[in-house]
Amino acid sequence: MPKHKSPGQKRKGIVRTVSVLFFLVATYAASTLLARFNDAAYEWTGDHQVIAATVTQLTYEEEEYRNLKGRKRTKDVYYVDYEFEADGSVYDNSVEVDASLYSTLEEGGEVLVWYATEDPWTNDIGQNVEEALASDNTIGNMLGVAPYTGPASYFLYWLLSLLFVRESKKAMPEGFFTDSSWLDIDDKYIVALNGNTLVYFKFDEKHATRVQDAYQEGASVSELVKLSRASEVTEIPLVAVEKVSSDHNSDVITVTQAGEDHSVEFLNPAVKAHALERIKPLLPGSLDYDRKERTRLQAAMPAMGLLGVLAAAIAYTDLVLLNLLFGFIIIFFVAPRMISRLLDPTITETWTAASEGQPEVAT
Repeated sequence: MPKHKSPGQKRKGIVRTVSVLFFLVATYAASTLLARFNDAAYEWTGDHQVIAATVTQLTYEEEEYRNLKGRKRTKDVYYVDYEFEADGSVYDNSVEVDASLYSTLEEGGEVLVWYATEDPWTNDIGQNVEEALASDNTIGNMLGVAPYTGPASYFLYWLLSLLFVRESKKAMPEGFFTDSSWLDIDDKYIVALNGNTLVYFKFDEKHATRVQDAYQEGASVSELVKLSRASEVTEIPLVAVEKVSSDHNSDVITVTQAGEDHSVEFLNPAVKAHALERIKPLLPGSLDYDRKERTRLQAAMPAMGLLGVLAAAIAYTDLVLLNLLFGFIIIFFVAPRMISRLLDPTITETWTAASEGQPEVAT
């Protein structure tokens, strides 16, 4: 396990615990309701008769459904039609059975059926009833509702993670930076200075724990690259940089070199600022420095424009689910960003190669 966890990782642990507890409580509560439903549904078995019914038809179907990931799947479904005579009347039914029972039956053959003494129309194949009664217990009912409470709990985990598992913008968590390297465990990035060269690479989620362990144990950049199995490592000679741009409230530095823009990501704006202070002295002295402070309105304008578009979409759209989605985006993403920009307007710093004929400006 990592020696140090970031604020976001700690929050993620809390969200995971909450989701697991929700799953257990929801599963138990739903199983209790299912038990009541089963008791009511099979109350008739307290006074029933057993009879050999005649199989009138066997039907096999291949049903299509979508799994939890939305992918199409098929399953085999087996039905048995039967009829029997009780109290001088003929009763029939069609029920689903499992493959093992289906394979033992044949049209014109017999199958044992349970029916309610007071109402023979209430009936089912005996094996189905016995299996249902046998599974009507706490464990069986919890297993029965788990396919529904499981996805619900996962959705809760996703939603809470989306809303609350964010890295603090001002924290400088121990174990996620050194004087020459920075670990972004949230976006799975490592950024480092190798002499006058800026190096960064992305690693896969499945390697995150061991990469974090190795980083906090002082592994070198080359060791981290090998351990993370990074498919691509970007190296930017800082002496050849043409432009650097940074918004004070962003966790990204944009570096332009050889006409190509590189978005270098960090854990949060505070860690980004720490890295920028170490990168600046290595930039060419010929770069022009510019600091642009936006007004509150200018900083909030993009979010306000998006808010207007989404509000108009809600006003002119009759689809409830789509309106709910737009409302969710407004409440949890657009509005907070707009308020944040109004309270803390964006300050953009840029270092740009001097145009021909312009005097050189020291960094």
